[in-house]
Amino acid sequence: MAPRISPLKDARKHVIAKTDKTCMLNVQYINAVKGRGVFAKGSISQGDFVLEYRGDRIPAVEAQRRRLIYHESCTAFLFMFRWRGKTWCIDAARDEGSLGRLVNDEHRRPNCKMKNIDVNGSPHLCLFALMDIKQGEEISYDYGGEDCPWRTEVCGAITVC
Repeated sequence: MAPRISPLKDARKHVIAKTDKTCMLNVQYINAVKGRGVFAKGSISQGDFVLEYRGDRIPAVEAQRRRLIYHESCTAFLFMFRWRGKTWCIDAARDEGSLGRLVNDEHRRPNCKMKNIDVNGSPHLCLFALMDIKQGEEISYDYGGEDCPWRTEVCGAITVC
């Protein structure tokens, strides 16, 4: 049996190749509110690299400009983050086939966490498993912030989530 590759090395390998772990993940339609989601094809161990959130890496100023011109449904794909003292954004509004843009928000019990990793001096946003994930489970992470309108749509108008 081959030795297990470290999660960070696995992440860097996929980032450099610009590939998703399609052998471990698939996309399924969930419902009209959530749309599609990413699901585990097999078990994923706590700490494992799951996938990268890929798109155009742009400065915060450009992200704000795009936020004003994009349709409201596309602004959810603008992922703001800090890197070396500056604010950046990954704009995944254009569907170029990567799975990261399809991972849904779960603020109560996410099974993954988004982390910045350095690959050849550039920031990359990668999901790592917070817990063991079973085959068939939806991949999720906490988007952060309080302005996620779908949280109240999913939970219902009376329930505070």
